Amino acid sequence: MLIEPQSYLNALLRDFYIAGGKVVVREFRSHEEIMRLPETVVFNCTGLGARALFNDQKLGPVRGQLEILLPQPEIDYCYLSTGYMFPRHDGIVLGGTFDHDDWSLAPRAEQTTAILEAHAGIMKGLKGV
Repeated sequence: MLIEPQSYLNALLRDFYIAGGKVVVREFRSHEEIMRLPETVVFNCTGLGARALFNDQKLGPVRGQLEILLPQPEIDYCYLSTGYMFPRHDGIVLGGTFDHDDWSLAPRAEQTTAILEAHAGIMKGLKGV
């Protein structure tokens, strides 16, 4: 199943607000602070912050790099191979990197090249199909 993230998030939030939900952004310094909340339902969106918050040193980052091509409405398929490709209204997403324990947020030129070359090779293979 694929979704358009922005459309899905907007619909999800709209339904949440209509049902009486509210979004509160807070910083927590310990899991005890969370346990003292009066709410009966709390969504944990701490991401890697959960490592310190719950003292879970096994939790670590996995860095993935994406390349986004200009939107191409005629592309109405996706694939999963040595990388993956799926179209969205805002661009075509190409991916395929998976770097464990890498905290960097900076894009890497060599990964950009590798992703684009891998997908070019996949497309060349599809031309004969």
